[in-house]
Amino acid sequence: MRDPSFIQGVAKRLEKLSGRVAAILIHSGGDPDSIGSAYVLSRILSRVFGLRRILFRIPSEVSAHSLLLLEELGFAESGEDLEGVDSFIVLDCGSPEQLNDLAWILGSGKPTIVIDHHSTSLEGFGNKAEVYASEEYQSVCEIVLDLAEYLGYRLSAREAEALFAGIYYDTVRLSVADSETFRKACKLVSYGFDPKNVIQKLETGMDLSERIARLKAAARLRIYRAGDWLIAVSRVGSFQSSAARSLIGLGAHLSIVAGESDGGVVVSFRATRDFVEATGINVGKDIAARIGAEFEGHGGGHSSAARAFCARGELEEILDRCVELVKELLEIPVSELKP
Repeated sequence: MRDPSFIQGVAKRLEKLSGRVAAILIHSGGDPDSIGSAYVLSRILSRVFGLRRILFRIPSEVSAHSLLLLEELGFAESGEDLEGVDSFIVLDCGSPEQLNDLAWILGSGKPTIVIDHHSTSLEGFGNKAEVYASEEYQSVCEIVLDLAEYLGYRLSAREAEALFAGIYYDTVRLSVADSETFRKACKLVSYGFDPKNVIQKLETGMDLSERIARLKAAARLRIYRAGDWLIAVSRVGSFQSSAARSLIGLGAHLSIVAGESDGGVVVSFRATRDFVEATGINVGKDIAARIGAEFEGHGGGHSSAARAFCARGELEEILDRCVELVKELLEIPVSELKP
């Protein structure tokens, strides 16, 4: 167990919900980590803590990965009105803005508990919620796994599959997983599901529009050099995250891809493991969160993968500021490589 005192604190707080009605919410669109952790936590709340009823809701449009996993788990959003719940539990959400149209819960006067593995949630929610966050963990699914073990809760094969999916996804296909995460992944597989089936469902094939977005990102590429580090910067109208991943595959150590969306500018960031380890830069906390805040939006994520939404500013202005911020963090000259 990575953080026993943290898990104990979460367990003690959830125990106080016994006999009540609660709603579990996750970040906008959801992903396998938030879906998997919500699924297993809902069952723990019912079977261990004795909650009377548990509702589940995903803000905004559900992502493709979320739809596949929801179908696999037989887990669906609750259609009931959230006004009747006693408490809210928010999982894997770094800021109130990621709740979109459900952010009203923070002013409802009802207790809101945030459980996360991003330290940005501590600052993001402030005194609007009770935040339990530990960056010792690589995913919220791993937090729920440690909670289950602490409580002596025996996982079913389906529950183990849900947690494995979240851990696999949030560690970028286990590429940034440490020895503790690998140990837990192996333990989850021992519960009797086939990891190959989970991985195949998560690795959905690219449609034509995503392929075009990746190629456009490459065609519009600007390359910067900072010592031995290469920074790739581009812009596309959609699939910014996919395009940012593809630029890492092309050879960049850090990629920044922006596009206009939902009345603002979305920026996706990706970094290689050696860049993060050598520079000490946490892309979610040091870059995405700061860029989001500077441009009246929000941002966050992981050490090597993150996203920001900017409500103010022009796209090129925001990209230029991203490069400038990287230069400030690296404290070495950054120069653009000309074709």
